[in-house]
Amino acid sequence: MRALGRTVASGIALTVVALAIVGGATVVLGQSRGEPADGSMAALTAEVRQLRVAVQQFAQTQSQTQALGVYLSVQQTRIMQVSSQLESARLELEGVARQSSEVTGKLAELEEELPRLSDPTRRNAVEEAIREMRREQQLATAREQQLRSRELELSQTMQTEESRWSSLLTRLESLTQR
Repeated sequence: MRALGRTVASGIALTVVALAIVGGATVVLGQSRGEPADGSMAALTAEVRQLRVAVQQFAQTQSQTQALGVYLSVQQTRIMQVSSQLESARLELEGVARQSSEVTGKLAELEEELPRLSDPTRRNAVEEAIREMRREQQLATAREQQLRSRELELSQTMQTEESRWSSLLTRLESLTQR
């Protein structure tokens, strides 16, 4: 029975507190509906305008930041693609340079061997091998030049893309520091 009495008493206390809060809110609302003092409406209007400008600036900055985030993501993908192409070109260039070096070495060996040969059949075979090695050397040299040109082009593209990346980062940093 005492527990029931405490529950009823605490319920009544809560009701009284709730009525006091509602009554206080009613008084406050009633006071705010009255005519404001001179200048307070103008000050309130000016403050609302400033708040609206601040919200608009925030929304614009947020949109620009999001757009720059997308641009940075696209630019990062572009840098990764160019980097992959550059690495592939460098590996291919190393392979062709190695092949060219091997052909040059074999050619030097054959040219060194040629004066010592007295058998006409063997001499003709070595001369033919020398001609073939020179053709291979020319092809390897031409391919090596193409790959060096491609590597240079990709290196320049990489520098350009990294410059764009840096520029976008600078713009993003300036937006976030506002």
